[in-house]
Amino acid sequence: MQIQSVEVFVFKYDHHYRIGGHGDAPNRLPGTDYYFEPQWQHAYSRLTESCLVKITTDTGLVGWGEGQAPLVPEVPATLIARLLGPALLGMDPRNPHAVYDRLYHLNHVRGHYASYTIDAIAAIDIALWDIKGQAEGIAVNQLLGTVHHPELPQYVSGLRLPTRAERQALAKEKVSEGFKGVKVFIGDTAENTIRECAAIREAIGEEADLAFDAICRHEYQAAYEIGLGLDELRAAWFESPLDPEDVAGHSKLAKAIKTPLAIGEPLRTVREFEPWIKQRAMQVAQPDIVRCGITGGQRIIAQCSEHGLRIAPHLGVCTAIGVAATWHVTAVVANPVPQEHQLDMFPTANKVLTSPLKVEGGRAIVPTGTGLGISVDEDFVRAHSAEHWQITPAGIKWQEGGVGRVNNVLLG
Repeated sequence: MQIQSVEVFVFKYDHHYRIGGHGDAPNRLPGTDYYFEPQWQHAYSRLTESCLVKITTDTGLVGWGEGQAPLVPEVPATLIARLLGPALLGMDPRNPHAVYDRLYHLNHVRGHYASYTIDAIAAIDIALWDIKGQAEGIAVNQLLGTVHHPELPQYVSGLRLPTRAERQALAKEKVSEGFKGVKVFIGDTAENTIRECAAIREAIGEEADLAFDAICRHEYQAAYEIGLGLDELRAAWFESPLDPEDVAGHSKLAKAIKTPLAIGEPLRTVREFEPWIKQRAMQVAQPDIVRCGITGGQRIIAQCSEHGLRIAPHLGVCTAIGVAATWHVTAVVANPVPQEHQLDMFPTANKVLTSPLKVEGGRAIVPTGTGLGISVDEDFVRAHSAEHWQITPAGIKWQEGGVGRVNNVLLG
């Protein structure tokens, strides 16, 4: 079996993630869909954006993958179209580990061994696992090991409502439906953060999980004060409290508070996780499968598990292709933290499928078909893609807006 063609879609759907709990896009960057929330340093998009990949084999099997790119998905798409995709042609898709390593080494000597490069490889990698599962007639999770959780307990990530009373009511409602808990992020002072978390704890009771994500907002002292407050509230974990590059600061904080630190969203490879493990800067590892791929994610999970860390695959802005891949990986983790569930994103994520993924009673129902077990609505993907690349031995075709002109670029 050989890879015959690679297609890349710059997916952009008109749905706002509403990280700040509102529908506005303040501080908009001129000429873009990107903006800054005043309480965080990072840019966000008023659209749902991602990089989707379709790989077709000479046997007719087709695999779909996704590289999470909530900002500028054109970057991983171009990497795939101009470098990684042409390198894939003719390779056997049934050995994702070998393909992953080949793609990783194509450009890493030049310093490209993280960020968008791994996002691009992740999209390809997920599609290869989809093909491998179909070729062997089993689900991806069965390829990865023992399936411990065909249904995954979940927690609700974020409460995007304007008032505290509304957020309390939503948290209480979701826990009563069967979700294991709630993760809070509000981007406020230490005092107000503790007050908010205490209110949510009161709403969900003592048995449900309460977590807080600072989204890398705080300096050490404020994070320490929040940590002490979370200790009192018996929080499940404290996520991304400090600057994402401050390994030493996280290590110091991890030793100073009782609440476990959860880290991993910005990290994409085992090498990036290594200093955090060595300096004991986290207790909960959060590899993001749509950023590190299934192959990279499995390697990260193995390394972190060897050092006694709990595993909590992160799940942010993506489509149901990435959600399905994440669920398959989490299903084989023996004792995972409940799976992250993006309440407001989930209906939008499902729009790329002909049959939606299911959440019942607060639990994710892992697809049971072959490969990822999903059927992608390609017409929908094309209709909501700003760019479409097709890479074959004959050359590279680029199409704008799904219905625009086609440019032929000869390989070599």
